[in-house]
Amino acid sequence: MDYYRIKKILQNEHTLGENEWKGAVLFLCNDEHVFLIKRSEKMPTHGGQMAFVGGHRQPGEENPWIVSQREFEEETSVSPKHLEFLGYLPVVMTTRLNSIVPVMAKLLISTDDFLKIAKSNGEWDQILAYPWTALMAEQNWDFAWRSGYSQGPLLFHPIRPHSYLHSESSEKSHLLWGATASMVWDFLRLYFKP
Repeated sequence: MDYYRIKKILQNEHTLGENEWKGAVLFLCNDEHVFLIKRSEKMPTHGGQMAFVGGHRQPGEENPWIVSQREFEEETSVSPKHLEFLGYLPVVMTTRLNSIVPVMAKLLISTDDFLKIAKSNGEWDQILAYPWTALMAEQNWDFAWRSGYSQGPLLFHPIRPHSYLHSESSEKSHLLWGATASMVWDFLRLYFKP
């Protein structure tokens, strides 16, 4: 990945008003991988879905970078000192009409080390490193049209067995869709825009 280009396409300042965002997620990557979690089936919302680490803003948290660092440490037990801030992607509305800010960051330790030391706080069952090359392949994406509070495409990206790294096995397939897929697609659209 070209981090100089990434920093040019992302916002480096938080410009939203206090009531314009509810939380943040950490779009975590390194040169080879994007890091996703499979949320625990026991979670009251989005159980079993592929997602980024993240959550709601707490009182006193002034920007999404602060929220994403706290959530990263809470959910993985890994220090945020291993993160390098890259910037902000456009706000994404969830199906529950929460405005979430994707914060992009580079992981400063190796993929193997991260997968070995990351420990779930109970919110996720699996953390995986998925290759950029698979995400960038347009033929790996599909969509359906949705209607409701907004009209537009609902993006899907199947994650096939043995296509990702995990601290245990990669025998299961997953489906990246919804708000997380929109965040990834928004990034790819900006990154590859002429």
